[in-house]
Amino acid sequence: MLLTFGQVAGYGLSFARNVILARALAKADFGLAALFGMTVLLLEIAGRMSLGQQMIQSKHGDSASYQATSQAFQAALAICGALLIVTLSWPMAGIMKVPHLWWAFATLSVVPLARAFEHLDYFRFQRDLNYLPAVLCDLVPQFLITAAAWPLTVWLGDFRVIIWLMIGKAVIGMAMTHMISKTPYRWAWNPGYVKGMCAFGLPLFFNGLLIFGSQQADQVVVGALLNLEKLASYALAFSLVSIPGNIFAQVGSSLLLPIFSKAQDDPALFRARYRTCSEYSAVAAVILTLPLIVAGEQFASIVYGPKYAGTGNVMAVLGAAAAVRFLRIVPAIASMAKADTMNQLHSNVWRCLSLPLAVAVAWLGGDLALVAACALTAEIAATIVSVYRLRRRQGVPMLDSAGGAAFVLGFVAAGLTIIRLGAPHWGYSAIGAGTGAMLIGAAGTAWVAFPRAARALVVAISEKHGLKILQTVPN
Repeated sequence: MLLTFGQVAGYGLSFARNVILARALAKADFGLAALFGMTVLLLEIAGRMSLGQQMIQSKHGDSASYQATSQAFQAALAICGALLIVTLSWPMAGIMKVPHLWWAFATLSVVPLARAFEHLDYFRFQRDLNYLPAVLCDLVPQFLITAAAWPLTVWLGDFRVIIWLMIGKAVIGMAMTHMISKTPYRWAWNPGYVKGMCAFGLPLFFNGLLIFGSQQADQVVVGALLNLEKLASYALAFSLVSIPGNIFAQVGSSLLLPIFSKAQDDPALFRARYRTCSEYSAVAAVILTLPLIVAGEQFASIVYGPKYAGTGNVMAVLGAAAAVRFLRIVPAIASMAKADTMNQLHSNVWRCLSLPLAVAVAWLGGDLALVAACALTAEIAATIVSVYRLRRRQGVPMLDSAGGAAFVLGFVAAGLTIIRLGAPHWGYSAIGAGTGAMLIGAAGTAWVAFPRAARALVVAISEKHGLKILQTVPN
């Protein structure tokens, strides 16, 4: 519950900042905000090797020497990341058609530099299932910079607001790690520990690059080959439609992994639980993303202002891609329960297919909706690969995923059809009624199409044991 609260609150604060910045800044400045965020994210990957997670996993994680070595190694990597940002600031600004703003990219080197000196005690606390310090280290900086967003916007009035907010978040976050720590901040260097850290962290580093390529590459293409105003619309739509899936993936991973793990030696029970979980995931995908697909235009206009009119088509296609992405969550967790951690990696390789497709579309003059369609195509390919690998490595037939996939694809197709029929131009009453009718139809269809999941839900509610919603598998 604490982790779920932290995730929801964090995304809520991020959403609030986006609303403030989108309404107060010009579209080109908001496009720069997306560009700065992608730059820092990409180059921070080069300076991070999941050292905090290693402290949780390693049997030496409670050792003062191990923590001191982790902190020294993290500082060295982060300083390299800061130097990399400074070195690449000029070419990056040139690629993104804003060469006069090279100094802004260079200034962002303060972000990894601040994180170089984070105290890793809050990761050590998680070894004892104490997650409150980690949640505080994330939420306190987010709350403070969200509170500062409007005053800074009034004062500066342009893209410089984003630079100060990003730096402020990094510095406050670093300070928070020291405030909640219980041990002195130290550096050490144990070559044996460093070797193990490299062995653990390098695969995660490459997976981080793949995740960036699969989730951010489309925006890089829009920024480099189109313009900052179009990047603003695309980035805003992408950030909004990604929220439901990100929260579901975080919570679902914590909930489903032990449920699958307990059935890993019983193939029949494992398959039954997989079918039930995939059906719930499909229903969640439709319920959470269908309103964004159908009513994205009206939502963007109300929340972000009239300057973002016309975002509905791209939000609809990106929402469809986000719905399909739900279908990859359960196969990845089920594979992990059987000690196969490569399922997500393989599917992300195929998800990166959107990059060359998006480059070709943008180069030929295609609009944002066509670029988003590249993401949807790549998501479908990645889902097929994930489900196929689950069948080949864990023996779960692809047919067990078919029901959920058909449900999602059917309602996604229905939503996109309504967009083609002119839903972005409907009034608020009409779009509200249409969205509500589709959600009711989705719930009714799910109740009929997924009787096993429906009966499990009834049992769970009647017995007042929430976890039995997934653990109960009626005959």
